[in-house]
Amino acid sequence: MSFNSRMPCFKCTHQLSIDRSLLFSSRVQDHRRCNKPFHHSRFNSTAVFAAVSTGVRSKRSPQEQAHIDDSRTLSLKREEDVCLNTSLVYSRFYWPLDLPGENISLWGSFNGWTKGIPLHRFGEKSEASVILPLRPGNYEFKYVVDGTWMPAPFEAIVTNSQGHLNNQRVVAPSVSFSISAPYASQVLVVGDWDNWQYTMLLKKDLQTGVFSCQAHLKPGQYCYHYLVDGQVALNPSEHSRLHKERGVAHKVWSNLPNIFRIFYSTGWEYTLLHYRRVHQHKDDGVRQASSSEFCQQAMVKTNSRGCALGAWKVATIVPSSPDEKIEFYLTNGEQGGRLQEDRPGNAPLYCLPSPSSFKLTFGQVKPFPRGAEERIMLVSDLDGTMFGDVSSPDAFHSSCRFLEYWESSQALAGSILVYNTGRSLGQFTELMQRCGGRVAVPDVLITAVGTKVWRLDCTLGRTGSNGTEWQEDREWARRLDAQWNLGTARKVASKLVKHYNDPGMVKVLDDGSEHQHRLALCINVSTLKHCTETMTEAFSKEGMEVRLIVSGAGSHRYLDCVPMAAGKEQALQYVRRMYGIAEHLCVAAGDSGNDILMLEGDHPGIVVGNAQSELLNWIVKQNQSGKTLYVDASFADGIVEGLARHGLY
Repeated sequence: MSFNSRMPCFKCTHQLSIDRSLLFSSRVQDHRRCNKPFHHSRFNSTAVFAAVSTGVRSKRSPQEQAHIDDSRTLSLKREEDVCLNTSLVYSRFYWPLDLPGENISLWGSFNGWTKGIPLHRFGEKSEASVILPLRPGNYEFKYVVDGTWMPAPFEAIVTNSQGHLNNQRVVAPSVSFSISAPYASQVLVVGDWDNWQYTMLLKKDLQTGVFSCQAHLKPGQYCYHYLVDGQVALNPSEHSRLHKERGVAHKVWSNLPNIFRIFYSTGWEYTLLHYRRVHQHKDDGVRQASSSEFCQQAMVKTNSRGCALGAWKVATIVPSSPDEKIEFYLTNGEQGGRLQEDRPGNAPLYCLPSPSSFKLTFGQVKPFPRGAEERIMLVSDLDGTMFGDVSSPDAFHSSCRFLEYWESSQALAGSILVYNTGRSLGQFTELMQRCGGRVAVPDVLITAVGTKVWRLDCTLGRTGSNGTEWQEDREWARRLDAQWNLGTARKVASKLVKHYNDPGMVKVLDDGSEHQHRLALCINVSTLKHCTETMTEAFSKEGMEVRLIVSGAGSHRYLDCVPMAAGKEQALQYVRRMYGIAEHLCVAAGDSGNDILMLEGDHPGIVVGNAQSELLNWIVKQNQSGKTLYVDASFADGIVEGLARHGLY
């Protein structure tokens, strides 16, 4: 087998060179010597073959009958001999355009952390990606981006039993492809899940002549078609639709796969799940059960901070049949020299009756539906939305209830909490110290009306952070730099101040010294219209596109001048894409007029019950489609009510 085969690309006419030695290796490095921040496990070459799925080279449109190079056919045949003797699931790994990085490689437990697999781009505006055929199961992995090791924010992040912070993915079939082609020698499938770049090789059943394969794709709808011996083909038994670029193509929905997921509240530092599979079957018409041997799985820490015992841990098991159930018990793995077990008081083993999500706390297994659903992103304003007047003795009562809900439910499911506030970073960290742990720690902080994006410093994981250590998102700052000239903004504001020459009418609150991409003024209501018109005209003459944001109440208004690419909604969308959250799973919550831009997006919205009149006047004029809800409860209680009414509780 050649280890430097040249694999053609389906979308382009160039060829992609892949070093196959990156995929098959039994060499295990010593992470203490190379100082890599991840766990190395021993590579078992019979357990997984991490082979790159290749693309098809075609100079014609996909509607035409394109032919595939003989060299490519030979290389794919060799992959089929090696990879498809076992039941494998194709899984796509990618690095989005919204995140910086030129040279990206993937390292993980699928090949024992022994070799990095390069991700490839098919053009300047395409994501770096690779598709791997993997056995169903749990995999930990990390990306190396321009020489820096990092977990991806858009994948689930866990802390494993060795204390390493890694991404984790449960690979299980979410879609299946099959087509009858008894006289064909090779069938591939290609689709828009990666912009028609890589293909997946189908395995042939020699008795029926049916080619088939399984894939693990993100939830959503996809278009695809088959390539039978190099020719575009459709399956008459599958639904077809007209694709604007590819002509007639099939479509398929990918949903979250059915898996067993158990969340465990424990004080053990190391937790080992001992489980066996129980299958129901009929023998001579009598329903009987058969059990497999016990297996072991080390549980990993979740991102939840809400466990009084110590930590919430999770384990996932991919079922091998639809009627399977799991029996299990837990131990501490003899850590500390003494074996401790957790078994039910009235039976030798706990039981998970069907693939779903469950919690085990205080000896009871309970259903946990949120753990089996997609994670969400909540983007909330702070003052007036998450809590009330901080000088009031009951200001944080509702935020305490929200904190308990979020950490015991949404954080367990990997959901992302974002605060979108007018506070500065210093004011926010002061608030977190003042509130005494009564406000939930967010994953992301957006400040200064969307001109600053901060990510939680999770060196030790989210559970080890107190919410006062933050890292600025340099990529967001770089994007704003391209559209902003602080000197010009100061000149425009200075002319306006000189024109009125009265601090009671117009005064500068921040000339960009505190936030370089924002210039803030305080303006009397009587001059607000003239000021906004004057500044808009002045910026236009200077050739600058500037967004003017008005907020506040009373006799004066705040006027923020920011780059056109900035703003609460713009920053929200940037963070949403960074974490890979679908639009319908991103919820914004606010209480005042300066939240309108954030609530006008295509995502769901929540207006809390204590909202100010300016926001209430806005919402009554909106189409009452249910996209943005005006709830009864106030502050953070209203957020929880809104999530429930949106079906995202």
